[in-house]
Amino acid sequence: MFGPRLDGGNGTTLRPPTREDYDLFGRWQLMPEVTRFWGPRYGTQTPAEIEERMKKDGESQTAFLWSIAYQDETVGFTGVFGIDWVSRDAETGIFIGRHDLYGKGIASEAVRLRMAYIWNELGLHRTHNWIALPNRGSWRANQKSGYAQIGTYPRSWYRSGEWVDEWLGEAFPHTFPNEKLPPPWRDESSRGK
Repeated sequence: MFGPRLDGGNGTTLRPPTREDYDLFGRWQLMPEVTRFWGPRYGTQTPAEIEERMKKDGESQTAFLWSIAYQDETVGFTGVFGIDWVSRDAETGIFIGRHDLYGKGIASEAVRLRMAYIWNELGLHRTHNWIALPNRGSWRANQKSGYAQIGTYPRSWYRSGEWVDEWLGEAFPHTFPNEKLPPPWRDESSRGK
């Protein structure tokens, strides 16, 4: 399923992905400087395969996906996947495809918006994720929104002649910092005070 538009700070917005975004995602996944911290790399996809993937994602009942826009330009994607509605648990992920924009706070803002939606709209109990240990920017962005490291996965995947360990993290609604709550949820929570 595609998540709704969520406007944040720093010029960052989460919005439902478009067909053009799926084309961008495919190109980004072929760029070593962008995917160096991703285990799998994807090959090229035909237009029909891209259409099928978009249709499947849009109909999914166990995922919510967003494109990340920065100053109205699509720069990445994020989502919550494999939702187990009974245990209210799921995996999260983020991908910034514009490597020239790393370090600008885009991922931190996207994670903040995503997590606020997960806790306040989906009512999940816990989320977890796996991040390449050398990708300090990604795991720091997740920590700012309440993720805590629960371990490492040594030698998780092999890339460019070396093994990569992964940072394993989890978050709960009570670990989300109250001061990070974005509108409209912040506005609703202040009404009762």
